[in-house]
Amino acid sequence: MCGRFASNTPPWQLQQWYDALSYPDTAPRYNIAPGTMIAVVRDSPDGRAGSLMRWGFIPAWARDPSSMPMLNNARGETVAEKPMFRQAFRRRRCLIPASGFYEWKAVPGQRTKQPFFISFSDGTPMSFAGIWETSRKADGTSIDTCTILTTEANAVLAPIHHRMPVLVDRADWATWLAAEPVPDAELLQLVKPFDPARLQAWGVAHAVNKVVNDDPSLLQPIA
Repeated sequence: MCGRFASNTPPWQLQQWYDALSYPDTAPRYNIAPGTMIAVVRDSPDGRAGSLMRWGFIPAWARDPSSMPMLNNARGETVAEKPMFRQAFRRRRCLIPASGFYEWKAVPGQRTKQPFFISFSDGTPMSFAGIWETSRKADGTSIDTCTILTTEANAVLAPIHHRMPVLVDRADWATWLAAEPVPDAELLQLVKPFDPARLQAWGVAHAVNKVVNDDPSLLQPIA
């Protein structure tokens, strides 16, 4: 799964990174949790653009969005089949920029799980595979929401957790963001564990367990 991540790359750099027409003016965040507004990148007739969405997917057919559970993740293996996600998977895909993400490992003899931070070894931004939807709230206003796809863990994540977010490589951005129909089989080829040689992971302090903590110290390795 992916329940927390960080995104501290300046917006202007992310706009250049994705060759986007625009990107929201977001502040650095080091402990992003579900239910909050996050930046995503999606395609448009004029080109790629960044926008803000709530992390926590609500299907368009939901009559009472407030009653929906917090769908912050969707299993990549079944996303093309599940009625909850399949239309968004086929028509409304996005990239979710991140500097890295957190995962927790159960340690024998330790009451609380040990948090780890996972990022690219070269320090470049990650791109989570996301899908999004627009739904209507009870007051008639609309809200854009998104979720992060997950897959089996690779060799770096497996000792920590059995799942990891789907990471989309730069060479595959165009396919993932394509507005025109793409066969499910072609999209599902991108839903796979990422190359472990390009990832690094280290233990961090338990301060990240509290969402109120949000500062650069959360990324510091522990002894």
